[in-house]
Parts: sequence; C-alpha cells; structure tokens
Amino acid sequence: MEEEYFFKRKVEILVGGKYRLLKKIGDGSFTEIYEGCDIFDNSKVAIKLEHNSIKYPQLLFESKLLNSFKGIGIPKIYWAGISGEYNVMIMELLGSNLEELFQTCNKKFSLKTVLMLARQIIDRIHHFHNHNYIHRDIKPQNFLIGKNENECLIYLIDFGLAKKYIEDYTKFHIPLRQGIKLTGTIRFASCNAMNKKELSRRDDMESLGYLFLYLLKGSLPWQGLKLKQKNEKYDKIREMKMELDFNKLCEGIPEEFGTYLKMVRKLEFEEKPEYKKYINLFDELFERKEFIRDYNYDWVEDEKIKKKEKLKENLMYNNYDNYNKIEELNNLEDNNDENEDNNNPKDKTYEKDDDNKSKDNCIIC
Repeated sequence: MEEEYFFKRKVEILVGGKYRLLKKIGDGSFTEIYEGCDIFDNSKVAIKLEHNSIKYPQLLFESKLLNSFKGIGIPKIYWAGISGEYNVMIMELLGSNLEELFQTCNKKFSLKTVLMLARQIIDRIHHFHNHNYIHRDIKPQNFLIGKNENECLIYLIDFGLAKKYIEDYTKFHIPLRQGIKLTGTIRFASCNAMNKKELSRRDDMESLGYLFLYLLKGSLPWQGLKLKQKNEKYDKIREMKMELDFNKLCEGIPEEFGTYLKMVRKLEFEEKPEYKKYINLFDELFERKEFIRDYNYDWVEDEKIKKKEKLKENLMYNNYDNYNKIEELNNLEDNNDENEDNNNPKDKTYEKDDDNKSKDNCIIC
C-alpha cells in the first residue's frame, strides 16, 4: 500500500468507524503501521494495516492473541476487523523500539540499562509462555517502550509468528520435528532454529541471550559476514553459533551473560525454563554493582529522571504468586482457540532476513 494513496490525494481515511490515519510510523514484512487518532476524543492510537491479498494473513490472528494475553507490557487492542481491502488492528500507541533507541546511544547500552531491560524482557516472555505460546521472533525491534506515564515499561509486540507449544486437544507439548524452515530473524535465531528443528520455549530464551549480548557489546560475532551466497552465510552463522566459545563471547562483560546462555542452551525440548532463576541471576549482578533501579535508561533525558524515581515495582511486572505454579495462571479459554488454524496454519513457517528489505540477502550488518 503506497503512502501517497492516503496523503498526496488528500483523502481522509477512517477505519473502525472512528479512527483517522495521520502518518506512517513503521512497517513490517506484510504490514504498515500508522499513527492515528480517535475522531471523538482526539486520543492517539497505532493503526496496523495488512492487505487481505497476502497468502498468509496474520493480523486478525495477532489481535486475537493480544486480547488473550492482557497483562503488563502487552499493548491494548481497541478494535480489530476488516476495512475495505485491509485487515486492521487499532492498538495502544507506543514509543520507540529498542533498536531505534540503541542507534541513538551509539549502538551500545550500559550494563545498568541492559540489566534493567533484561528483568522486564524475561518477565514479558514468561507471561507469553504462560499462555502456551512461543514468540519465535525475538529481536530488539519487537520490544518497545511505552508513552507518557508508561515510558519506563517495556512492551512485547509482533505476534505474527507466534505458535502454540501445547496442543489444544491433547494438552500435550507439540512433538519435535526436523527439517522445517527457519522461523524468525537469523541474527537472534537459536541453534535449533538454525538446525531446522521445531522450536519451543528454550529457543525464545536462547534468542534473548543473543539479544542481551547485542545490546551490551554492540554487535554479535556473526554480523557482517562477507559471503556472497545466502546459503553460505546461513551455514557459517549456524556453525559459529554451534561452536560458541562462551568465554570468548563474553570477554569484557560480566560472566553472568555467558552463564545464562549456557543454562538455556542445556534445556530439553519440552523443558520449562527457570524464569525466576534467570531473573535472580541478573538481579544479583545488579546488586553487586550497586546500581539503583531508577529506570534511568541510557536514552532518558535528565529532566525525566525524577519521574522514574516515583515508580512502583509492582506496576512494572506481571505478578505471579508462585513461579512454580505458573501453569495455573492466565490459562486461555478453549473458545479463544476456535478457528485458529484458519489464521495460523500449523505447518506454516517463515524464513526472514535480518531487518533489511532485500529478500535475497541475509547479511547481518
């Protein structure tokens, strides 16, 4: 969909009966995102559009998941449906994503910022897994900060590649399959993804490990490989991930990041990650460094610091009475899964290049 269709022709576009498109603020592989407003109270929203001609439409499936996953750090959905030739989702307007913020900080975050982010990010994935889904596309672009009073909150977005790891009818874990296409983004993909195996909770957690290292070190060893053929790059990245030297990988940074990666890479296919243990690992490092959890991230302006000091911890994270009994919390109702196969074909996978629009180039820049 060309932006000029809306703006150069000066056509006022309304979707969902009361939301006006204002300006384009982003796009994905098959979607475009606009800032919009409610014509009645002028409140700002985000409007995500997906043309209904694409082979595997996912937007309405994503809106269904978002409505099911209500919690801290999950964007609110105001409306979802079909408008003309487009599937539409109206959602809470959020701030910048971590990749954008990373670029403004000269492609490197401080240890304090990464540890504060890690705590929230693990909580978001924990919350997501608790609803029997895996994300399958962990990358900095899929974590956003909130707006206004929620500017310290980290939000998880983009559930288009999400998949259930617990089968609806049997209530058993999905089986391990071999020979499937890579799902997700190569830079942060797990070893199992690179080896074309079925993904599970352990793979989201491994991808988080690469994300933390990327934000802390500024790059990962497999970025910028100078190989012409896509298959050669893919094979080289897979080889590098499989043969990781954790000591070398974590050179110059706290050993806890290597410890985390070792822990999650040892997880079995169906094994439940020890979310609380991972959070404690980073919390203990945070305390040893005598950091203050003021949510003064690297990108926060000085005049905003005082606002951060008034935050209450219980408003920053999803609450679990007992991490050992997390399966009992927030279970999806059976009727939430009706017609899911129409929106998310079970055997559908995507092979995505790393954050550039060239479909025949998987170089990691």
